[in-house]
Amino acid sequence: MKDCLLRVLMTGLVLGFISLTLGAQTNLTGRVSDETHQPVPFANVLLLSSSDSSLVKGGVAGDDGGFTLSTLDGGSYFLKVMMVGYLDHDSEIFVLEGSSRDRDFGEIILHEDAVMMDEVQVVAKKALFEQKVDRMVVNVASSITMSGTNALEVLERSPGVLVNRQSNTISVSGKSGVVVMINGRINYMPAEAVTQLLEGMSADNIERLEIMTTPPAGLDAEGNAGYINIILKKNIGDGFNGGYALGLGYGKGATGNANLNFNYRKGKSNLYGDYGYFHESQEQTFEFYRRIMLNGEQLETETVSDRFPERNNHTARLGLDYQVNDKFIIGGLLSGYNTKWVMDATNVANLSSDGVLDTVITVDNHELNEWKHLGGNINLQYSFAANKSLSMDVDYLSYLDNNPTDYNNHYEDGEGNYLFENYTRSTKMTPIEIKVGKIDYVAPIGTKLKLETGVKGTISSFTNDVGVEYSNDGQAWVEDPELTAKYELDEAIAAGYVSLEAPIDQKTNIKAGLRYEYTDSNLGSEEEQNIVDRQFGSFFPTFYISRKLNESSTLNFVYGKRITRPTFNDMAPFVIFLDPYTFFSGNPAVQPAISNNFEVGYTYKSALLSLKYGIEDSTIANYQSEIIEGTNKQLLYSENLKQTKTLSLTVSFPLTPVSWWNMYVNVSGVLQEAQKYDEFGLQSYTAGNISAYTSQTFTLPKTFTLEVTGMYVSGGLFGIFALKPFGSVNVGLQKKLGENGGALRLVADNIFNTMNYRDELNLEEQQQYYSAELQFSQPTLKLTYTRNFGNQKVTGVRKRATGAEEERKRINN
Repeated sequence: MKDCLLRVLMTGLVLGFISLTLGAQTNLTGRVSDETHQPVPFANVLLLSSSDSSLVKGGVAGDDGGFTLSTLDGGSYFLKVMMVGYLDHDSEIFVLEGSSRDRDFGEIILHEDAVMMDEVQVVAKKALFEQKVDRMVVNVASSITMSGTNALEVLERSPGVLVNRQSNTISVSGKSGVVVMINGRINYMPAEAVTQLLEGMSADNIERLEIMTTPPAGLDAEGNAGYINIILKKNIGDGFNGGYALGLGYGKGATGNANLNFNYRKGKSNLYGDYGYFHESQEQTFEFYRRIMLNGEQLETETVSDRFPERNNHTARLGLDYQVNDKFIIGGLLSGYNTKWVMDATNVANLSSDGVLDTVITVDNHELNEWKHLGGNINLQYSFAANKSLSMDVDYLSYLDNNPTDYNNHYEDGEGNYLFENYTRSTKMTPIEIKVGKIDYVAPIGTKLKLETGVKGTISSFTNDVGVEYSNDGQAWVEDPELTAKYELDEAIAAGYVSLEAPIDQKTNIKAGLRYEYTDSNLGSEEEQNIVDRQFGSFFPTFYISRKLNESSTLNFVYGKRITRPTFNDMAPFVIFLDPYTFFSGNPAVQPAISNNFEVGYTYKSALLSLKYGIEDSTIANYQSEIIEGTNKQLLYSENLKQTKTLSLTVSFPLTPVSWWNMYVNVSGVLQEAQKYDEFGLQSYTAGNISAYTSQTFTLPKTFTLEVTGMYVSGGLFGIFALKPFGSVNVGLQKKLGENGGALRLVADNIFNTMNYRDELNLEEQQQYYSAELQFSQPTLKLTYTRNFGNQKVTGVRKRATGAEEERKRINN
């Protein structure tokens, strides 16, 4: 493993340094910065003739402030650099002559235009949705109805995203296996913990979402459906500034949130941080029905669960960036959270035989699920010259999950006569440790090519310690050896990548990348070593081509190969007790799934037409059902399907019928086919669905704004289960309270109470039928107040990502 990691590391570094010696020497380069040496992205850089100030060539600085003007004739010139809010900068006159005309202007400092900053107030507002070549951007901060909600609800309302509340999974364009990142960092947590964290993260602390269905080679190949990146708010003004939000709501239970973010910038230092608190205690109802044939009898189980959960979440970040000089930046970041979920539930199960009620089981249970996390990152970035940089990241991530549950099981016969009682208590303790190291190198090659290369190593350790005890009618507690076990998973992943981007002509751009990942996994326990001992490596190519048809239209093609590795809970063969007749178990035989994804997109101004097709071999399907032979007990586990094919078509466009009415519409159609082997041979399951999302924003007099949003999903597939339709309508009203008075928002969520998750499975040959419904969202009224404080004059801020950009997810999702 160490030799493999070393080979990948050396390959990446050699590819990077090769670029130092390649290419023609005909570039004018430089980096645009402000007075605090922070980059000024998107500044206009003009090459003008010294004789008459006529324009010879123009360009725009990149995100890092760097620029390159290439392929120039000899002559006498000067540079003019311009940006709104800054004074123009004119360079000294220079002459290009001879065979070598390379010139590096180094750092160009722009000075703030004090008069303009005092007189001009920026009032532009980003559109709620922005479709870019490689991603869909959801500007959460621009939405009224998303105020007072949480991050999971924001995902549910995003075009093409489906959140399965029963299985705690997230899919995009009909494909599961989404990697969720927060500020570019993956959350390595079980699926239920990720959803709990997102439910506890207030939308008022989110700036935007980025939905990437085919990520570039620089990101991990994990995840069939791509990445969802949640970008938190960060103020970027000089001096001290920030913002806060306070919210209260009610809908069959209370909900509330409080959020604070701050930024302090002075000289070469930038200190920033945020804190968020979220509380929710709303009722939920879960209904489940199962019908099977056993020894000639039709057995039915009908369960109704009334749940009363209470959730309290705390999240915090503290970061520091220090610019040593104009080329070298060092940064550090500490992050942590505590998400505590406590639930009391009453579950009533009616068991019938051939239509006659036989047994009634009442289960009262109390559950605690508490996740704690602490993470640290150190980041170094060195800029050799404009558009050429080396960055290094080291991350350490620590998690701990404590999940004890108590069950009081009361049995009666069909006529209501007492039979007996027993008690069950379970414990689950899961510590997780992840270490990540990463190096990335970016440089131009000649006048057209851009090289990106890097290496990454991840070492992870997971432990799951599960215990179950029984007590019958108040007798002594007895351990259940079949349900008590401790398993450990050690995993190492080494990766290296290279990516090249270049224009073919003035209208066509190509980007191609190749990533290699090698995985070494070992799962075992004290009783049984090497339950899973697996080593494998694979190449993952990506390819992008974009053709500008005219000033308004662009045609894009994208291809990417990806992998979905089985998670800890997918493989570990422990058994989790859900109720007396339902159990969850891992499956050591689960193999990785490999997918090939294709996409063709056409954009006209802000409108998009996109066609996607994906083939995934050995799809990992969660929560698949099996009846334990000779019993009425159901076992849920993960298994590989033979293959899943997904075809989707998406149309999205904004409209402005009149000046005070803006709207956005997104409609997607998905057709899926899942194939699975069973005792009767190869079975095929096909389902299609249509999903639609719309937002309507009305600008009213006296600084009022009204927003109405709606979403609808007609169904789909989850593994081989068929999903039923669901949707919601939300209405929000905003009032701005003067220039510095903040904003007040009143929001009504799910006003028609239609956000219920339902699915079913009918296995005719096996004579089995299953259905379930979860009512997790109640109609809720929320009031939120937001306000910014301090100096709000905007200056550049370093765009930074950490080495754990792709790390915080693969515990169980």
